[in-house]
Amino acid sequence: MRDGCSVKTILFVCLGNICRSPALEATLRHLAVSKNRADEFKIDSCGISWMHVGEHPDPRTFEAASKRGILIDHRAQQFRVGFFDEFQNIFVSDREIFEQVKYHARSEVDKNKVLMATAFSQRFKDQDIPDPYYLSHSGFEQVMDIIVDSCEGILNHFQTELQ
Repeated sequence: MRDGCSVKTILFVCLGNICRSPALEATLRHLAVSKNRADEFKIDSCGISWMHVGEHPDPRTFEAASKRGILIDHRAQQFRVGFFDEFQNIFVSDREIFEQVKYHARSEVDKNKVLMATAFSQRFKDQDIPDPYYLSHSGFEQVMDIIVDSCEGILNHFQTELQ
């Protein structure tokens, strides 16, 4: 922790937790490490579906991330209401996930924690991150472009917030 600042807790949520959210988690972690800011964050990811619980990320996601030097080390887990207590910031991959996560919110405080993962993106602000699961390899590359830009925006947002 730097200058006595509290750790920012961030959860990324997508559908199955095998494509977008583990890539977001790994990318933000990678960027934070590269900027010597890893100690400022607790980062995790999950999916709203139970279908892939315990699985590793999709190999195409792993490949697209590793081409950028980003290692994904995660096993899929399902979103649970208790995450509202564990995380200050819940970033979701698309509007459908946004609505589903907000549906589980127990209060306005919970609802206000939920943002689009692209909320601080420079090039894709407030856009959905498409689910690449049914896309070609090039779809995974395009999704990683959105993810990198979004995570850079998140990291910059928290740097500005701390100043």
